[in-house]
Amino acid sequence: MAKATEFGVRLPVAGPLANTADIRRSAVACEELGFDAVWVHDFLAWTTFQDRHHVSCGSREAVEAADAPPVFFESLTNMAFLAGVTNRIRIGVAVLCLPYRNPLVAAKQVANIDVLSNGRVIFGIGTGAPKSTHNVDFEVLGIPRKTKYHVTRDYLRAMKTIWTEDYPSYQGEYFSFPETEIWPKPVQKPYPPIWTGGHGPTAMDITAEYSTGWIPPWIPPEEYPGRISNLDRLAAEKGREGTEFDIATEVYVCLAETSEGAISNAQKTLGVLTEGFDHTATQEAIRAAGLIGDADDIGEKIGRYVEAGVNHYEMKFIYHTVDHLIEQLEHFTAAVAPAFR
Repeated sequence: MAKATEFGVRLPVAGPLANTADIRRSAVACEELGFDAVWVHDFLAWTTFQDRHHVSCGSREAVEAADAPPVFFESLTNMAFLAGVTNRIRIGVAVLCLPYRNPLVAAKQVANIDVLSNGRVIFGIGTGAPKSTHNVDFEVLGIPRKTKYHVTRDYLRAMKTIWTEDYPSYQGEYFSFPETEIWPKPVQKPYPPIWTGGHGPTAMDITAEYSTGWIPPWIPPEEYPGRISNLDRLAAEKGREGTEFDIATEVYVCLAETSEGAISNAQKTLGVLTEGFDHTATQEAIRAAGLIGDADDIGEKIGRYVEAGVNHYEMKFIYHTVDHLIEQLEHFTAAVAPAFR
């Protein structure tokens, strides 16, 4: 049975439009408008270059118009805040970079947020952005990049132990702890859904072995069926045959009354992303995957994504002000979403 189509929204948690009032305002608007999830992302250090080229909230125009330092609100504390200002909507991180985190502390925090939100967490995980994207978190924290995939697996195994056992202990290659008691446990059982970001071979291997969902960027509709088949094959090889994965896409969106208006609003932002993301973020890939246009354009393309097997859309709207974001959310709810409900 096909999963229901879900629409989530990346909130203004980074860049010049990020502030407490507008994080709250946009999250509440998403809930009131009937969106299924709100999303944050995860960096610790955040440089001026990243603010101008890795634009995941707002637009390049908003960055250029601002006279402000590069602001980035931390992901887990963001999620705790969102648990307090919303009541129904799910709260996701796309994605928490596990090599940066003490897994015992992170497991405690995620469980606590799941309790505070009454079971609304989607726990996206990743291994950290590559150095080629101007990510400096590994260097600032003194964490080696070369072991990040092995560390992610080890940390995730430790976290699952903490979430599921009354007296957890763990002995791993990169992390160990003696038997202890760690409460509360997550509301969602056995733990919140785990969605893996990325689409390289190692990311797919981790997804197949440990995750319940997959949330990659830059994949157009026509590529999903083959990639989903590959994920199912990998899962079967790991003894997880028949796992019903949530299949998501992390996708840029710009909605306007006309296609020309949407393209104009999005053009400058889309044009800088090749410098802020990894080598897979080519202009061809960005435009093939993106939802840019009027309501008919976007609805048609979402239909192709649905047909290809995608059930959740983490939408990174391109907006010049938070009022512009709210306008697009209202427009999407009225003119696009009803066809998929």
